[in-house]
Amino acid sequence: MTTPRRLRVDRRLCEGHALCLQSAPEIFILSDDDVAECVAQPSNDQWDQAAAAIDACPRGAIALVEDLKGQPVR
Repeated sequence: MTTPRRLRVDRRLCEGHALCLQSAPEIFILSDDDVAECVAQPSNDQWDQAAAAIDACPRGAIALVEDLKGQPVR
């Protein structure tokens, strides 16, 4: 059985630069307190955009999670 991959934003690290919104506007939004929030499981055709958002985040606040313990793999 494969564990589905999902995205996670660490609210403690996010500074609201919104570069993730530029890379993947269908996946990310900024909350009222200027912290990024995301769709946990983007559609299959959105994963390239999600990867670009992970790479664009200057604080490394976005993680791809694939394992059963919820640990980030990227």
